[in-house]
Amino acid sequence: NCDRNTFIHRLGIDQLHPDGTLKLDPSGAPIPTYDQRVIAEMAKVFTGLSYSSTATNPNFRAGTANYLRPMQMYPALHEVSSKSIVGGRVLPANQSGEQDLKDTLDTLFQHPNTGPLIARQLIQRLVTSNPSPGYIYRVAQRFDNNGSGVRGDLGAVVREFLLDYEARSPSLGESASFGKL
Repeated sequence: NCDRNTFIHRLGIDQLHPDGTLKLDPSGAPIPTYDQRVIAEMAKVFTGLSYSSTATNPNFRAGTANYLRPMQMYPALHEVSSKSIVGGRVLPANQSGEQDLKDTLDTLFQHPNTGPLIARQLIQRLVTSNPSPGYIYRVAQRFDNNGSGVRGDLGAVVREFLLDYEARSPSLGESASFGKL
C-alpha cells in the first residue's frame, strides 16, 4: 500500500545537531533517532490506509489501485491501540486513522532533525553536493523560523539557501568541488 518506513527514514537514522552534524553519545557513537520498536509502532499508524475507491462498497484488498486520488482510510482495518512513535510521543488509543496520521505527520514536522535534513537535501540538489555545516545551519534555522515565527515556510527556506553567501560566493564557485552544472 504505502512504504510506511519512508516517513520515518526521512528523519534520518541518527540524531542531528542544527548544523546537520551527528549527535554522539559519550562513547563517540551516533545516537539513533529511532529503533525497531518505533518502526513497528509507526507502522500501526498506517494500518487501514489504502488506495482510493469510488465504489459504493470499497474493498481494501481487491480494489483497483487509483494513483491519481489520495489514499483513503478503511476504519475497520485501522489499529486503534495506543502507539508510541518517534520522539517518545504516545498517540492515544481509539483515535481515528486520520487523527493518528495527522498527529504522526505533525510529530515528524516538529522533529529537530527535519530542518537540517531538508536544508541539506535542498542545498545538495540545487547548489552544491558538499555544503558546510554553517550553510546547513543557516538554512535549517530559516526552516525553524522564517523570521515571523512560522516553521516550515519553504519560500523563506528557498530564498535562504539560494541567497546565502556560500551559494553566491565567487571564490567558492571557482572551486572544482563546489556547485552544480
